[in-house]
Amino acid sequence: MTALRTARDVYPKGTSRQVCIAHNRLIKSIEMAMALYVEFGEQATPAMIERLTAEDFTSAARTAGVNPPNSDDTRDQVRLLLKVFVALGTTDGPADAEVVRALLNGPGRAEGGRIALLVPIS
Repeated sequence: MTALRTARDVYPKGTSRQVCIAHNRLIKSIEMAMALYVEFGEQATPAMIERLTAEDFTSAARTAGVNPPNSDDTRDQVRLLLKVFVALGTTDGPADAEVVRALLNGPGRAEGGRIALLVPIS
């Protein structure tokens, strides 16, 4: 089960389907990219990330506690986030991954309906 809040937990009833799908895709992508980063760490290169297989995505989804991606959009988003995590050196291992999950345990709704994500940058 994902530690990040899904659209159902964040948006009011009646929010457009497209907004909810985009939100849930992002949450799934963050969780899967973090699982892949914990597995491959800074050894991951952009070329290696582009070669991720369906089995890699399925394994990451299982580790993250989410359903495997069923669209190229989600897989592309996972790849992009993994490249960002590698570039920033976001974690040093599973313990730091838990800290990142806690920091990302949002998004939070601000006044005026805006959604905010806290993204740690080291």
